Amino acid sequence: MNGNNSNNEFTMKSSISFVLKHKIILIITFFASAIVIGFISLLLPNYYKSQVTIMPAETNAVSKAVLSQMDNYDALGYGKEKNAEHLLELLNSSTILSKTIIKFNLAEHYGIDVDNPQTKSDKLSQKLSTNIKIKRTENLGVKLTVWDTDPFYAANIANFMVSEMQTLRNDIKKAKMDSLLSALTVSRQKLKADIDSLAKEFADLSMQHKIFDPDKMSDRMSQELAKQIASGNQGAISRLENKISEIGQYGPNIIALKVLLERKTETLKIWDEKLEQVRVDAQSNIPTDFIIDSAYASELKDKPKRSVIALVGGICCTLLAIFVLILRDKKTSAKKEDANS
Repeated sequence: MNGNNSNNEFTMKSSISFVLKHKIILIITFFASAIVIGFISLLLPNYYKSQVTIMPAETNAVSKAVLSQMDNYDALGYGKEKNAEHLLELLNSSTILSKTIIKFNLAEHYGIDVDNPQTKSDKLSQKLSTNIKIKRTENLGVKLTVWDTDPFYAANIANFMVSEMQTLRNDIKKAKMDSLLSALTVSRQKLKADIDSLAKEFADLSMQHKIFDPDKMSDRMSQELAKQIASGNQGAISRLENKISEIGQYGPNIIALKVLLERKTETLKIWDEKLEQVRVDAQSNIPTDFIIDSAYASELKDKPKRSVIALVGGICCTLLAIFVLILRDKKTSAKKEDANS
């Protein structure tokens, strides 16, 4: 037992001795398998890679980028992590993928049977997940990579997806801005109607009682009343007292209407500014993402790496050969031991 254990014990020296013992077989196995696998890999189609790199903007609101009065706001600043995540969601959306499939007829281009809807959908999804990769870069950018057997197809698909992403982003923004514009317009119309009603009520009350500025009129009437009292003009005193009494009765209402009218007019001015900003955003169709690198048709294939495939295949076959040789040697040793016993 002890002898058998020592003979079967694994050591670096015994392993090297084993490899050197069968080196001819292993070398032949490595080169033969590498050559065969290399020739087989020639059957694989060449795939060409095209990439688009995008840096998200901090905002896609033109009013904020152009009309903003904030000194610390940079209209040309790059976006943050959440902006990059938004681009990833848009590029991965079924809306863009569906438009890309229809635009380039990818089911037929990939050789998928279109008569079977179930297998068509599954196979097309697998092809898209293999040939289209979207990921974030280290600097919060987004990189879209497309592989295809046709280099022009790869470049056109990548550029088309980015273009559709920008269009979709503008459509989402426009839909939101149109909704806000409609709501703000209705609110402004109501505010304008309130102002017109207050202005008419203020004008009617002022004209009815001939009181246009209660504070100034009250001061002047009081000064005139003091003069008339000093001169003893009873008729003028009576008229002035009646007018001062009327100002005291209706003046507060007129002042309240005037103050309310001024506040609502100031609110309307602010409302008009905000409404104009929303209108600019709703009508704008300006892409606000920075395309760092556009896709172009590559002249050199990206995959398959046939040399790597041949090398890995040769190594794997060589390891398999070592395993087979070990089993063979053990079997031979076992037969000899049985014969000796």
